[in-house]
Amino acid sequence: MIISLFIAIPGWKLLRSLGGVGLVILGIVDSSVIPTFGSLDALTAILAVKNHELWPYYAAASTAGSLIGAYITYRMSARAGESWLEKRIGKKRSRQVQGLLKRWGFVAVFVSCVAPPPFPTSPFFIGAGALRYPQGRFVSAVATGRALRYAVIGFLAAKYSHSILRFLRHPRGFETDAKLIGITVAGFAIIVLFILLWRQYRIHFQRTKAEAVVIVK
Repeated sequence: MIISLFIAIPGWKLLRSLGGVGLVILGIVDSSVIPTFGSLDALTAILAVKNHELWPYYAAASTAGSLIGAYITYRMSARAGESWLEKRIGKKRSRQVQGLLKRWGFVAVFVSCVAPPPFPTSPFFIGAGALRYPQGRFVSAVATGRALRYAVIGFLAAKYSHSILRFLRHPRGFETDAKLIGITVAGFAIIVLFILLWRQYRIHFQRTKAEAVVIVK
């Protein structure tokens, strides 16, 4: 059903035929305020299944397109200000996003880039621009998060290409492989998230310690 939905999207076949170029184009749109409902993930996986030896190329193309789109959204928001964020997602959600960005910064942007649909990503891009979050750190967070995300998608799609094709022919025989893929992705995401949270905590602890030393002096 999901695959049928994507096929019905105007231009889907064209983007698929363009390969990496199609991924860049779709990536730009995906990181804007226009919802694509996970179509970039789907196209990356489909192309990796079709040509599994080219999965690093497809992952890089998806990352590049997504980064370009995120930067455009960031710059537009930086010019429009916080009012644009409130118009897009409402005051309540706007405050939540701003609170997460002010408290977690790099980690908040990174997690939004790694988290699968339907987790909202564009509000964090808009929020980062509205709050004028450091451009270098923003680009670094998006590039790292998206590269990790599409590398995992591309690698798993290529590695389990035969299983995926078997699933399309015989859906019931795919349960074991699906569980294995799910456990692998979840475990990897938890490890990465733990490392990032520990890094953020250590930075916060060092700042607190430095402030305490200054107060004593």
